[in-house]
Amino acid sequence: MENKEEETSKKKTLGRRKIPIEKISNKKSLQVAFSKRRGSLFKKASELSTLCGVQVAVIVESPAGKLYSFGSPSVDSVIDRFEKAREDGLNSCSEAHEEEKGVMEKSNWWWEDVFLENLGLEELEERMSDMQVLKNNLLKRIQDHDDLVMADSFLNL
Repeated sequence: MENKEEETSKKKTLGRRKIPIEKISNKKSLQVAFSKRRGSLFKKASELSTLCGVQVAVIVESPAGKLYSFGSPSVDSVIDRFEKAREDGLNSCSEAHEEEKGVMEKSNWWWEDVFLENLGLEELEERMSDMQVLKNNLLKRIQDHDDLVMADSFLNL
C-alpha cells in the first residue's frame, strides 16, 4: 500500500526548474530557449510600455542570425527619436520626448479628422485602400505570430 501512495504522490513532470545561467551548448535546446525567452522578453517590454506609458524598442538577433524586433509604438519611431537626441547632443532622450509629446498632443490621428460624409468617391476609395493595407499588415503579423507559436510547440515535442 505504501508504494502505491508514494507513486501517486510523486510528481509526473519535472515542472519549473532553476537552470544555471550559462550558454547552452545543444543547438536544438538553444533555439527552443531562445524562442521562449524572446517571447517573454517582448511580453515584458509590452507590459512596461503599457503600465508606465513609455516607448520601448527591443531588437534581438537569434543564434541563427535572424533579427526580431518589438517596439511600442514602433521600433522605427523609438530609434529615430534616439538618433535625433544623439545628433542634437542631448544627454537623454527626455528633452526630445517632451518636444515630440507636445507635437503629438496638438495633432490628431488621421481618422479623428475624417468626416466620411464630406469625402468624395476618390477620397473614400483611397481611405478604403489604406484600411485594406492596414488589415493585410495586421493579418500578416497574426500569421507570423501563429507560425512562431506552432514552431515552438513543434520543437517541444
